[in-house]
Amino acid sequence: MPKTVFYPVLNMGLGHASRSLPLIRELLLRGWKVLIGSNGRALSFLRGEVPQAEFVETPSYAIRYSKRGWFAIKLFLQMPRVFGKVWEERRFIKKLVKSRPIDLIISDQCYGMYHRGIPSYFISHQIVFEVPRQVQWLKAILARMNAYYHYRFKEVWIPDLADPSGERGVLSGELSRAGDPARYRFIGLLSSVVRREVARDIDLFVTVSGPEPQRTLLEELIMGQIRNISGQKVVVLGKPESSEAVVDEPGLKVYSHLSRDKMQDILNRSRMVVSRSGYSTLMELVELGIPALFIPTPGQTEQEYLGELLREKGWYFSVHQKDFDLVADLEQARQFPGFIEDNPTAGTLERLFQRVPELR
Repeated sequence: MPKTVFYPVLNMGLGHASRSLPLIRELLLRGWKVLIGSNGRALSFLRGEVPQAEFVETPSYAIRYSKRGWFAIKLFLQMPRVFGKVWEERRFIKKLVKSRPIDLIISDQCYGMYHRGIPSYFISHQIVFEVPRQVQWLKAILARMNAYYHYRFKEVWIPDLADPSGERGVLSGELSRAGDPARYRFIGLLSSVVRREVARDIDLFVTVSGPEPQRTLLEELIMGQIRNISGQKVVVLGKPESSEAVVDEPGLKVYSHLSRDKMQDILNRSRMVVSRSGYSTLMELVELGIPALFIPTPGQTEQEYLGELLREKGWYFSVHQKDFDLVADLEQARQFPGFIEDNPTAGTLERLFQRVPELR
């Protein structure tokens, strides 16, 4: 009889859902029954990508974002509600386990989705939260909160390559600094797209993503400047509730959303990408070996940190949204080569299924 894995995924943009997709597909391929739990756009996205899985709507963290940034402060002020949502997750998982057999839990950033009687694993590249310089005292508080929940899981899987020290990730840097190698494991990269040898006939691919209202603000910036760029251009607006073509004119196609298969095709054909500096997007670009221009979500300190780190390492160009000038920034971005790693996701999956006892 097939075993069942419950796979809850955080709904915060589409990054958590897309990075979990290759592992979900591999579980299905190997004969597991997969029950996916999520909500909002992440749930819509996963329903479309793996319809053969089962789905259940889980509690939403309902984190609110600000047009003016300062995400870390806004998040801290919302912590009482976040803790309440984690408690809702705890009630949810207890009820779920009573209603059906669950053999394994793999939680992508859902803090309350663990069970003492079931092997439970947690996926996160953000072991340490970056905060603005003005409120560095928050860092220790958030680190203790993170550690408290991490130790409820059997292991924390960090989707990154370990640097030579083994203490942090190559791509995530200080975000993934972990002090307990028995608890935190660098598993390698997870990308929902794979590299194909095809002609690169799209000059610019722009993907608009992230939580509202910043997703809409970036969309407005992109659409106000995209026609200033010559060549073949494709824009995806990150609205999985629709898949219609918004604009279809010579040299420019704009879609509300694309399936992973179509997204993979267009990414492989692209010479340059413009996107948020989300970690899941970064892993996809590494998988494909494509240069990029990053625009961190304002006030989302993780993305701002990654943008600065990647620029300092000379891999990708990054610009603040308030300073965004598509023509000028693309000229800069073309001087950065990107980061290339051969077939990283395939290696990650093979190692996981060999090493983790419950997956063998």
